[in-house]
Amino acid sequence: MSGAASKSPATGVCLHCATAMPATDDDPFCCRGCAEVYRLLHDEGLDRYYDLGGGAGHPVVLRGEPKERDHKWLEPIVARLTAETGLHRIVLDVQGVHCAACVWLFEELFRRAKGDAIVVNPAIGSVELTIDSSFSLERFIDEIEAFGYRFGPALKESRAKSAGGDLVWRMGVCIAIAMNTMIFGIAIYCGLSDGPVYRLFHALDFGLSFVSVLVGGSVFFRSAWRALQKRVLHLDLPIALGILLVFASSTYTYATRGGNTSYFDTLNVFIALMLVGRFLQERVLAKNRAMILASDGAEGLYTRRLRDGGRVELLRCTEIEVGDALVIGHHDLVPVDATLLGEEPATFSLDWISGESAPRAFKPGHLVPAGAFAAGARSSIVQARSTFDGSSIGALLRTAAKRDHDLPRATAWHRSLTKIYVGGVLAVATIAFVSWLVATHDLARTLDVVAALLIVTCPCAFGIATPLAYELAQARLRRMGLFVRTPGFLDRAAEVTRVVFDKTGTLTTGTLAVLNARALDLLRPSDRARLYALAIRSSHPKSRAIALALQERYGAFTFDGASDVVELPGKGLELREGKDRYRLGAPPWATALARIARLGRAGKDVVFTKNGLILASLELGEELRRDARDEVRALKGSGYEAFVLSGDTPEATVALAAASDIDEKNAFGARTPQGKVDWLRAHEPAKTLFVGDGLNDSLVAEEAYCAGTPAIDRPFMAARCDFYFVTPGLRPIREALATARKLSVVVKRNLAIALVYNSITVTLAALGLMTPLLCAVLMPVSSVTTVLATALQLRGRTSWKS
Repeated sequence: MSGAASKSPATGVCLHCATAMPATDDDPFCCRGCAEVYRLLHDEGLDRYYDLGGGAGHPVVLRGEPKERDHKWLEPIVARLTAETGLHRIVLDVQGVHCAACVWLFEELFRRAKGDAIVVNPAIGSVELTIDSSFSLERFIDEIEAFGYRFGPALKESRAKSAGGDLVWRMGVCIAIAMNTMIFGIAIYCGLSDGPVYRLFHALDFGLSFVSVLVGGSVFFRSAWRALQKRVLHLDLPIALGILLVFASSTYTYATRGGNTSYFDTLNVFIALMLVGRFLQERVLAKNRAMILASDGAEGLYTRRLRDGGRVELLRCTEIEVGDALVIGHHDLVPVDATLLGEEPATFSLDWISGESAPRAFKPGHLVPAGAFAAGARSSIVQARSTFDGSSIGALLRTAAKRDHDLPRATAWHRSLTKIYVGGVLAVATIAFVSWLVATHDLARTLDVVAALLIVTCPCAFGIATPLAYELAQARLRRMGLFVRTPGFLDRAAEVTRVVFDKTGTLTTGTLAVLNARALDLLRPSDRARLYALAIRSSHPKSRAIALALQERYGAFTFDGASDVVELPGKGLELREGKDRYRLGAPPWATALARIARLGRAGKDVVFTKNGLILASLELGEELRRDARDEVRALKGSGYEAFVLSGDTPEATVALAAASDIDEKNAFGARTPQGKVDWLRAHEPAKTLFVGDGLNDSLVAEEAYCAGTPAIDRPFMAARCDFYFVTPGLRPIREALATARKLSVVVKRNLAIALVYNSITVTLAALGLMTPLLCAVLMPVSSVTTVLATALQLRGRTSWKS
């Protein structure tokens, strides 16, 4: 292969995505997802993906097999497609589209599937397909999702258009106005002082400036007003005040003296620059939000209901009624509290709601809690005990995501800065106004001085250089696999003193693994093949973990389809070879055939036996993220407190904390969603960053000062967090905190530069020495100076110390 294929494990980067890994790691891939996608691209002849992607792909952290993804939302679309003839336009949201390589991959697979037309829009994360009824939409989606992408119903298109397009057209209009008014200004500065052309230019200056203030200034007026309504002094306030006062002063000058000393041209340049800064600030955030599926909350969940006569119908979970019989297939969600029907036990995973890593077996008649996922291979029938609105997950999913509407630079420090800055500018302007009016009794001249003062104190460091600093910081984090979603995260992250981790799916990978894989080395090759034949036939998480461990440790096995294997729910699997019985399952059942003293030592998890004699005792547990221990140590070394807050048992939580180098006294288990919130409130006023992935983490994520998640396969969680990350390790969390601290230093240095600049220019303005021409020169010079200072301070570095 080209591109990434030329790399080797010795380079310390993943062969697929080029994510940095320990140089001593023998595994050439950072995660199983990257290994699988690398193989797929090679086997399907899609190696050009790496050439288009600059020699690397993107991290593919698969939490489960593609067959586990819930595509019930797709069934109504397919039904409409097959019911009608002719071409159809289908718009779907897609998660994970990064670059030209992704677009090429989609187009190539669509071409192979013989579709009519495809348009991939990476800017908003959507795909538009033109297909007929013969096109296999489900198969096409399965093929693309095998590469780590995800599809969902079209929810992002309309909101993306309304969010991004508004600022772009305003910026375009104001830039055009600024360029034209500067042309008019140059003519006047070069000697044009009277006549119809002179008067026309000033009239155009006034008219265009009015449009600029209306179109561009209103962005800052609205932002400042919203902040004031929330009783927050935001840094858009001095920008808005400066625009209003300078325009009012220049308008008065134009009306009374024909505009000899108006500042319209400089004002228009200032508005254009501020809009460019705002665009830089919002562009990366919009791209990061578009990278993942939109959270459709409760309305996007579907289930199947069993009707009289055995008919099964698809319905939204919000339509469930008490007493409905629901069909729960493999990895399906149990949307409401329900009673398990039938005569066989069933296995469900509770990690989404309680953080328990191991699935739990339920007997017929027992209550299966809302939020559980079916972990067994067979479908189960459950009877609803409540409506969806009355269920625990219904309340959690309907909680509105508040973080998208927070304000950048709205921390206590920035509020104090705004108060001092606005108060200082208004005080100086008032003193200048009173002093000049008393001394000269010339209102027009006094207003000229005040206008010049307001122009030179307009906060370019806030409006252009600071957004550029945020752009550079966020772009750096994107390269490391962390995507910031909310405007105020980097400001708040600089104040964080404590990092609290969820356990399952956060400090761990969220999947079970064989912890004592060396026990497999003691088996004969023929017995390993039998063990694989047993494990591969079950969809139980423990069986899948054993099969995966065998594949990774010994390579491919030949699947023996003729083997006589029987699965007994709640017990395990049995392979029959003549008179011999090989069993994989719980120790009491798997060793029950022994007629003599059992050989070996039964583990607490799973044993592999022959006629009741233990051949291998396997311990299964959560797999710690590869760099979790090192990253926790690095965070502690940088002065952060580290905690674990989990819904799993206290014993399991403490054990995982010890493995992660987190103090036992900082490990808290058996916490309900509300219990996590109560713990957080009881441990304020420390500024907390919470990192979690489950439904039981959504409330505490909303409550925490900052929040992040690795759970990109569960959009509702990302919608409630400040950031999400797609790497298999935790390093981006530490880098985000270090970047926030570095950014805070850069912003303060920019303010220091602005303070020196303002000290000089305010003195000149107060003495009446500032002219429109000098303002037109100094204002861009100050902007360029702070921009260059920002770029130099945030120039590329691989890592920053916290």
